[in-house]
Amino acid sequence: MAKAQPKKPQSGNDFFSKISKLKSGQKMGILIGAIVLVGVGFYFLYYQPYTAKASSLQGEINNLNSQISTEQTNINKHKPIAEYLVPVKDTFDYLSSYLPRENEIPRLMQIISDLGIQSGARVTMFAPKAPTLKNHYAEIEFSMNLEGTFLNNLKFLYNLSQMQRIINIRTVQIENPVMGDNMLMILSFRCEGSTYRLLTPDEAQQVKDSKK
Repeated sequence: MAKAQPKKPQSGNDFFSKISKLKSGQKMGILIGAIVLVGVGFYFLYYQPYTAKASSLQGEINNLNSQISTEQTNINKHKPIAEYLVPVKDTFDYLSSYLPRENEIPRLMQIISDLGIQSGARVTMFAPKAPTLKNHYAEIEFSMNLEGTFLNNLKFLYNLSQMQRIINIRTVQIENPVMGDNMLMILSFRCEGSTYRLLTPDEAQQVKDSKK
């Protein structure tokens, strides 16, 4: 009895041999399907991720361009301010040289008294008030009374204006004319003014805290 011969495994050529036996229309359909399948695979595996990434990058580019445009607009707006910044800073630095850096009211009182003696006027009162704290300086208002001739009192006010600090005399009231020695008229000057100094470190911190 003859033994059954084992079946030989089909080779890959059987697939192509079967295709070769198909009609030309069927071959064309398989070819088109293969092309479509390859195209779909390419789209999902390569093209779609690329377009998504490109779209994301384009969005970031548009956002950055918008930010650049905004910053450029701000720069253009601040250019006129920047042009005035340098002279303003120079003026501030110049005026700061006339602002004492410490609380020296007792010494100021002695200086004013000495100026009165030099001018021939008598300072009968110098009463400073508590300092008012500003952003970078303290304003100290004061009341001051003088006695002397009209010219001597004016000489005192002039010498006061020549001090190496800022002193502002806002009001002057002339009162109580009295005839003195040598037929000279003695007048009382009642003055209201203010002077300024830089903030102490504690005062600067106090101003900073008040802004918060």
